Formats: sequence, structure tokens, C-alpha cells
Amino acid sequence: MPATKYFMGQRRLLFIFLILGVFVFAIVQCTQQPDRNDSRGPAYAGSAACKNCHKDLSESYTHNAHFNTSRMLTKPNSADSLKLPDGEFVFNQQTKVGVKNLNDGLYQSALVNGQELKKEHTDMVFGAGISAYTFAFWFGNKLMQMPLNYLTKEHQWVNSPGFPTDQIYFGRPIIARCLECHSSFADHKLVKAGDFGVEEEFVKGSIIAGIDCERCHGTAAQHVEFHEANPTVKKANYMVSYKALALTRRIDMCGVCHSGTGIKTLSSTFVFKPGDTLKTLPQYNVYRGEDPDVHGKQKQLLEASLCYKVGKAECITCHDVHDNTKVSVQIYSNKCMSCHKDVVHKTLPEKNFAVLAKNCIDCHMPLKESHAIGFQMSGSQQKIPYKLRTHRIAVYTELLSGAVK
Repeated sequence: MPATKYFMGQRRLLFIFLILGVFVFAIVQCTQQPDRNDSRGPAYAGSAACKNCHKDLSESYTHNAHFNTSRMLTKPNSADSLKLPDGEFVFNQQTKVGVKNLNDGLYQSALVNGQELKKEHTDMVFGAGISAYTFAFWFGNKLMQMPLNYLTKEHQWVNSPGFPTDQIYFGRPIIARCLECHSSFADHKLVKAGDFGVEEEFVKGSIIAGIDCERCHGTAAQHVEFHEANPTVKKANYMVSYKALALTRRIDMCGVCHSGTGIKTLSSTFVFKPGDTLKTLPQYNVYRGEDPDVHGKQKQLLEASLCYKVGKAECITCHDVHDNTKVSVQIYSNKCMSCHKDVVHKTLPEKNFAVLAKNCIDCHMPLKESHAIGFQMSGSQQKIPYKLRTHRIAVYTELLSGAVK
């Protein structure tokens, strides 16, 4: 009898340890699950999850213009990395906008007759700083555009494009349509729509600044979970392969943001994913022979090029969107020469032959002024034109007179 009691006690103890073991294992498993509280929903893994398997790509991409096309300035020293100087924009001697870096961030102020009548803190910046920065501040749950932009090449504070040329303006709302091309997500709701425009409110913590991995590659939670559980499997599961997509669908993914602002949608383009087509979107304009503005309409301009029509060149033929290497005219020209080794320039002046090996771009993709954007300079009505390289790759006869430099 004592022996029976002993063995029953041992079995009970073993059972208790077994239950405890299962309980501890469950806790460990739960605590080891990555935190994927993405504001877009459980189907998204978040860019941090991509680093585990794609470390080099991720580290390079964080310095890329797409990733840095917007950022939230949530800390007092957030604007320091932008290296922006204090400054002043003069409408007239009585009306000025001041810019100051203070201990808690970057401010723009309305100065009228020497008095500061309004001052706003910079809460968000748009642009990677290659050409310019645009700034925004929170007004309640609305994002509002600040009066001044900063041109990085000219080192000038300028009046924001489209703003009044003779007065300070803090009243332009930034809407979700802006963020659809300058961020990866923003939870928002319509506040007002009328003859004078649209106003929307945002959930502040929902904005995912910059263009992250899943904005271009689609939802990745299932992909990440599968490969974490199956680390030896190298073929990507639960992820759309760009190589498997038709050419038109591949450039459509870039065209969501590089087709201009005229696209009207029944739902947010945040849900546009690899394999979708722009042709289903209302008011998407297919190229029909016109000369689209160089700002934001790179897709239509490329579609007008023989390189696309005949050579099937696409965006990634020339652009490595993961890389942060600073490209040059010669690097792009080398890409041209990989297809055009035997080209003969019969009409080119002999004095310009030396440039052929290193500069195809200035002749066949010249800088052109945008008709949509110009930057008013301080103390003047004059505007600095916004020049961008056209993506209509062609022979520009007006340059044949010797404009190559």
C-alpha cells in the first residue's frame, strides 16, 4: 500500500510538471511572436520584419528617396538631420514669414509689422531633399501645409507652389490623396467636401511615413510567418513575383504614384497591389500623343518612348529602387549603351562626338520646366522654375544645333 501511494504521488508530480511545461512553452511561444501591430491591419508584417531575411536590401533602402519621401518629426531634434537654416521670406516690408530652429523643433511664423501673429511647429516633412522639402503641421487632427518650402540646391526658402503671392497662408489642408504618394498608409475620414476643396482628419498614430516594403510588394505577414517557420525554403511563398507579372502590370505599380495627380479612385490607392492595373481606375489617362507635364507623369512619358514601345524598357531597367547609390548621367548613359552599342549620330556636330560615350541623357531625356510647379522667391514675384528630366526618351530636334554641353 505505501508503495502504491508512492507511485501515485510520483505520477501526480510528473503530471503537474508536464502541465507546467506545456504552460511555459505556450508563454515562450507567445512572447517570441513578433510585434506586428501595423496600422494597416494583421495582413501586414511591417518593414522591420523584412530585415531578418533581407538585411542588405533593407539597410540600403532606408537611405533611398522612396523610403524618405516623407517622415514624421516627432522628437525635438527630428529636423536636425535635414540641416535646414533659419531664414525669412519677404512678401513686402510689412509681411514676412520667419523660419527658426528652436530647442523643440523647426517653426514657421507669420510676422506682420514686426509682430509674430502666428507660429506653427513642423510635424511632418515631404520630400527626400534631392530638390526640395515641403512641410506640414497638425491643426487638431488635420494636416496643414506650411507657407514655405526649402529648395536644397538653391539653398532658399520659397513660397509654397500654388499659394497666394502677396500674403501669408497657413490654410491649405493636406489630404489623403497627397499621402497616397508620399507615405505608405494614413487612416483618415472625410470632414468636409465642397466647392472650396476637401478637408480630412487623420488618426495621428496611423500614418506610415515614406514608401515602405509592403507598399510596393503587397501584404507580407503570411510570407514572413511561412519563412520563419521554414527557414530552409528559399523560394518566396505568399509574395507576388514581379518577374511573373506582365510588363504593363509591373510599370502600373510605379504608375500609381508616377502618373500625376489626375487619377480619381473609388477607394484609396493604398490598397493597390502588385498585379492590379491602373486602367480600372476612373480618370486614368493613357498616353494618346500629348506632351504630359514632367512633374509626376513619368509613366505616361515613358509610354510615349520607343524604348518602351519597341524595346520593352520599364522603370527598373534604369532605376534600382532598393539602392541608395548616387547615380550620375554617365551611369544612366551606360544603361542606354547596353542596348544602343551601334548607334550612329549622323546629325550630331563632330565637336560633340566625345560626349557620346558618357552622356546620352542630356540630349534624349533633357531637363524640362514643369508647367504645374514654380517657386516664388523672397522679395519678388519672380518664380524659380521646377526643372525635371523628362521620361519621354526621344530625339529632340531642337537640341541638334549644338545644345550638348
